[in-house]
Formats: sequence, structure tokens, C-alpha cells
Amino acid sequence: MIYNVSPGNIGKKTTILVIDDDVSFLFGISRLLAKADFNVIAATEGISGIARAQAGHPDLILMDINLPNMTGFQVKKALESDSHTQLIPVVFLTTINDNSEINDGFSSENEYITKPVDTTILAARIKSILHKTKTANLPNPLAEIDQTTSFDRFKQWAYSVEMLDERAIGHTCRVANLTLALARSLGIVDEQMLDNIYKGAFLHDIGKLAISERVLNKPGPLNDEEWDLMRHHPTVAYDMLASIDLLKDALDIPHCHHERWDGLGYPNRLAGKEIPLAARIFSVVDVYDALTSKRPYKEAQSETETLKVIHSLSGKQFDPAIVENFLENFEALKKWAFQEPE
Repeated sequence: MIYNVSPGNIGKKTTILVIDDDVSFLFGISRLLAKADFNVIAATEGISGIARAQAGHPDLILMDINLPNMTGFQVKKALESDSHTQLIPVVFLTTINDNSEINDGFSSENEYITKPVDTTILAARIKSILHKTKTANLPNPLAEIDQTTSFDRFKQWAYSVEMLDERAIGHTCRVANLTLALARSLGIVDEQMLDNIYKGAFLHDIGKLAISERVLNKPGPLNDEEWDLMRHHPTVAYDMLASIDLLKDALDIPHCHHERWDGLGYPNRLAGKEIPLAARIFSVVDVYDALTSKRPYKEAQSETETLKVIHSLSGKQFDPAIVENFLENFEALKKWAFQEPE
């Protein structure tokens, strides 16, 4: 069985449709967006804008409210009535500072950006709106499933967690592959358990689907209330998956990967070999990947620095025997885990 998985192409450029009858503004904003690495298509009035949206399938539309022949609000209504364009997010461009002057169409649900446009702020807003739109359409983890549901369905849930935090893209595949390599190197795990370890590693953060995106993406330390929510995600994962026959033997990692060797982990404060072997294996890999990955609140640590940290936590956070194996075989583990699939 080949387990190595690639996260796919995540480098596709975002396409923005700009609809504005001010040609000089349209030219200027298009150049600025192109410099910010967006693909740009443009239209000068509503009818042609609708046609360009239908043909070009942009990721987002920037549109002036005061267009000739049709207002921006009317254009948006037309787009929403077409199944091919109804899900494209729309951001209105306006010079109107007093919202009371916008009669038909004003809604707090609409997104607005005021001219003149600050390009840095605009790029950030676009990314934020696209992220919000994307996560709003994630698969529902509580949707009806049955005992015939394939593992691929559950893998899509795992990828949904990454979509909630794009800074974690690739984390799921990396930790699943490296955990499998480490488990195999121990020489005490049979093929059936290896399969369950892989499944559990892939689904380790599935419980985060029940946690607010605001908490998951907070750029600084969590407060006490937020930490309380976060500490529940292993229990949520167990509750979500326990009734699924396919996964009933793969729950040790989702449920116990935040337990610590010294008994100071969560959710059940297990200690030593009370912690299932699969979770003890995975926790070393999970921390390694977290430390070597960049986050808004920290820079990525070097491989050498990270291995020193792993060593220092042996007998505290981690099973000493697993740490010893991880450190002794690290280069071989990486080579196996991250080789290109044949």
C-alpha cells in the first residue's frame, strides 16, 4: 500500500473581476492588483460585467455601486440569480461615506471598500473575504454518514481543517507520512496497526472543525477561555468518529495526541504507557512539524534546533524510547516519508 500523499497545487493565482465606469481608475486598480500577483479582468458597466463573470469565473468581483444603466446592487442581484455566478463574492467600491445615501441595496451583509483604495489593505481584504467564503462552503462534519463511507471522505474533512488555516497547508500529509515511517522503524507494529496509525495521523485534528475560525487563526497567545475550547478538540474528534467501524481502531491519535508522558497533557491527563503507542509515536512527529513550520507568531526553527528541543522533552512530553529511535534514524525516516511516490 502506498501512503505518501501530496497536498496538490495550491499556487493558482486568484482572478479578480473589476467593474467600474471610471476608465482611469479601472486601469490604475488593475495595474495595482496585477503587481500584487492577482489575475485581473475588467468591465466598464454592468451588462458586460455579468458577461465577463459568466465567462471568466473570477474568484472575486470588485464593483462600483454607481454604474451606468444598472447599479452595482442590481448587477449583484443578477449574478446571484445565475447558478454559475451566485457564489462569487462581491465587494463594492464606493466614494459614499454616509451609508444613509445608499438607498436601494444597502445591507450590512455586503462588503464595502471606500475609494481612494489603499492597495495593501485591499489585498488583505481580498484574501480575508476569499478565505471566509471558502470556509463557509466546507463540508459539514456532522452531515449524515454510514458504515459504507470511504476513508477518502474523511480525508476531505482533514483537508478542510487545513483550509481553515492556510498557513497549515501540507501539515496533514507531512505528519501522516513521517508518523508512518517512525512507526515502521520501531519494528513492533504490524501492517494492520500501521494502517490504523496512518488513518489516525491523517485525522488527528479533525476535532478542530468544531472550533471557531477566530480561535484557530488568532495571531497571538490564546486566553484561558480559548484554551479551554482548544483542549476539547480531541474529545470532539473521538465523539465524531467513534461510531464508524472503519475508524474504530484508528482513534488513539485523534483522541490522545496531546497527552504527555509526564501526565500533564489533555484531555485525560494520561501518563507514560497509559498513553496509546500510536499517540506516543505521533506526538513526536507533530511537535517536530509544528516547530519547523512558520506561523504568524513565530519563525520556523531550524532542523538542528528542533531536534535539540525534541531531545530535551524526552521523558517529559515524549516517550524516551520513541525519541531515541526518532533521533537515531531521523535522516532515514525523512527519506522514506518524503520520497516521491512511484
